[in-house]
Amino acid sequence: MRTVHGGSSRRPPASVMAWKRMVVVGLNQMCVLVDDVVYRPAIVRLTLRLPRWWRCELGQLSVWLDERWGIGYWQTDDQRTLAPGDLCDVCGRRPAHLEVGGLWEDVEPEGDFMESHPLRLCFWCQLDAPIESEEQLSTAIADARACSIAWRWRWHPMPN
Repeated sequence: MRTVHGGSSRRPPASVMAWKRMVVVGLNQMCVLVDDVVYRPAIVRLTLRLPRWWRCELGQLSVWLDERWGIGYWQTDDQRTLAPGDLCDVCGRRPAHLEVGGLWEDVEPEGDFMESHPLRLCFWCQLDAPIESEEQLSTAIADARACSIAWRWRWHPMPN
């Protein structure tokens, strides 16, 4: 049976689907390896003068190919890498995977400062809490940026 465009209406053979899945998974794994190196604070610091830096292009290609080929790799809830997103509001160099502040659909607003000032953060940037004013927010962003883009980086647990 032929479709209008001259292609076959059947699904590709299992070997082709397996090959495509390997490409999607491989691109994601290569992206994770590159991320482990280029998102280190010292490397980010070295590249600050560049107008653009690594933004998970291999991961984005993996997501795009997954959608195009209908593999479903990125549609499951497995313990795999998060899909690349927008840039971090603090460092501006790494993809953001977290959101601090803002409003949630099923949560009643409490009226605190961060509800009206949501921030997207990467895993390297950590804000000091609580933030109750624009001045505290600016100071917290500057401190978090200085810590996450430095020649050395040390993880400090958030205060309780």
